[in-house]
Amino acid sequence: MFELLTDMNLLYDAFEKSKKGVGWKCSIQKYESNVLPELLKIRHALMNGTYKQKPFFEFDINERGKHRHIKSLHISDRVLQRCLCDNILNPIFYQYLIYDNGASVKGKGIDFTKRRLVAHLQKYYRKHGNKGYILVLDFKKFFDSIPHEQLMELVEKKIPDERVIALIRHMVDSFGEEVSLGIGSQVSQIFGIYYPTYIDNYIKIVKGCKYYGRYMDDLYVIHEDKEFLQQLKNELIEMAAMMGLTVNVKKTHIHRIDKGFTFVKIRHIVTPTGKIIRKPCKKNIVRERRKLKKMYKNGVPFEDVLESYKSWRGNMLRLNGYYAVKRMDELFNWLYGKELYESRQSIEPKRNQKNHR
Repeated sequence: MFELLTDMNLLYDAFEKSKKGVGWKCSIQKYESNVLPELLKIRHALMNGTYKQKPFFEFDINERGKHRHIKSLHISDRVLQRCLCDNILNPIFYQYLIYDNGASVKGKGIDFTKRRLVAHLQKYYRKHGNKGYILVLDFKKFFDSIPHEQLMELVEKKIPDERVIALIRHMVDSFGEEVSLGIGSQVSQIFGIYYPTYIDNYIKIVKGCKYYGRYMDDLYVIHEDKEFLQQLKNELIEMAAMMGLTVNVKKTHIHRIDKGFTFVKIRHIVTPTGKIIRKPCKKNIVRERRKLKKMYKNGVPFEDVLESYKSWRGNMLRLNGYYAVKRMDELFNWLYGKELYESRQSIEPKRNQKNHR
C-alpha cells in the first residue's frame, strides 16, 4: 500500500490534478518548471521516513455570513495528499459510506443531496401522504470538533500499513490541536465525510429510517411519528457527544412537512396533492442584494460581478424563484446598466428600472 505513494507515475498524475484550475498561479508554474526533481524529493523523503509537511498558508474568509479560518497547503504537500487520497483513502473509506451521503463524493454533491431529499419526500407521500415530520439536524463547528485520537482509531482499523498510518497521523497532527481538522485540506474533507458514518449506520440500519440523508454536517430524517423523531434527536445528541461532536440546538428542529422546512438553504413544502414546492430561502435573496450593492460600492470589476450574479441567478431559476430573480435583475440593471451596454450582455428584464438603493 505504501508503494502507491512512491510511484512516480501516480505522483505526477496527482500533480496534474492538483494544478487544475490554478495553473495560472506563479507558485504552480514555478513548481511545474522543476516538477520531476520536486516529485523525487517527495519520494525520497517518504522512503527515508524524513517527510515533514510545510507550514500552512493561513487566512480568513467570510462565506455566506460565516467566518471561516482556512489552512491552505503548499503545492508539494497538496500533491502528496492528492496521491494519498486518490489511491488509498478514497477506495478504502468511500465503500463504507451510505448511498445518501452526498458530500464531496465523485458523482454526487449538493445537487445530489437536493434530489435525494425530493425523492424521499415523494416516496414518503406515496405511503403516508403529506402528514408527517422531518428532523433537521446540524453539527456545530463540525471540522473544529473532530478529535484526532478517535479519528485515528477508526483509520487504523481500515488501513493495515503502519507507514501509511504514520503519514496520516503526521498530516492530522499538523493542524496543531487535538480536536480540529483544518478547512482547505483534502485529507480533512475525506475524514469529515467518513467520521459520522457510525451515526449514518445507526439511523439507517439500527433505527430502520429509510428516508434519511446527510450532507457533511447537515442531516435530515423523515418519519410519521413525531415522538420517534424526538427520541432519535436525543439519542443523536448523546452519540455526537461521545464522538466529540456538538449538535447545534438552535438549528436542530422537528418540522411538519406540510407546513414547510428549510434544508441546505432551500424551503420545502409538501402539498396535499403530493407536489413538492421548493422556494429559495429569503436570507439568500437579502444577502445577494446586499452583496451586489457592496460590490458596486467597492468597485469590484464588472466581469467578476457578472459571473457571480449569473451563478446566483441560474440557481434561483432552478428553484422557480422567478419573481425574486426579476426584482434582482432590476437592481442589477440599475447598478450596471452602462457596463452591460458596453459589454453587450443582457440581463432581463431591462424595463421599469428603479432606484433600489
